[in-house]
Amino acid sequence: MRAETIESSRMRRIASVAILIVCRLILVGAASAGEAELPLNPAVTQATITDTVCVAGWTKSIRPYVREMRIIKAEMLAAIGESHERRNRFQLDHRIPLALGGATIDRRNLMLQPMAVALEKDAIERCLAVAVCDGRLALDDARAAIWRDWRTAGAICEAAADNPGAFD
Repeated sequence: MRAETIESSRMRRIASVAILIVCRLILVGAASAGEAELPLNPAVTQATITDTVCVAGWTKSIRPYVREMRIIKAEMLAAIGESHERRNRFQLDHRIPLALGGATIDRRNLMLQPMAVALEKDAIERCLAVAVCDGRLALDDARAAIWRDWRTAGAICEAAADNPGAFD
């Protein structure tokens, strides 16, 4: 029985590492995509941010239906060999967040992330959105940075945080 538990634990660790590798490969492949190809919400531009992403509650008004997202998540889990029972270990995330005008349901803008990773990315998303709405960062620059590599995009927020009055 103990050998079964050890083997099961080992298989879970291997699966988690494989998922992270797949996510990284997706990011590396996406980094070569031209910015004109980004999956965006056409209603959100630099000229419209004060009426869209910078309005409190706006992203809630455009969120996709939960049912649609569950179907997509189930398909993505199956594609990486994860069971439906393990679905709560992952978040279906928008690569370009809705708060930066990412496309709501375009599958190119959706990816699975382990929950701990998703929480880390969420903080960077919030920081970028604040920088855009405060006029410290252009919308297209924020979108391009998070599309290329969200962890590197976090450096933009760190730099802005070092400026006096940033993100009050």
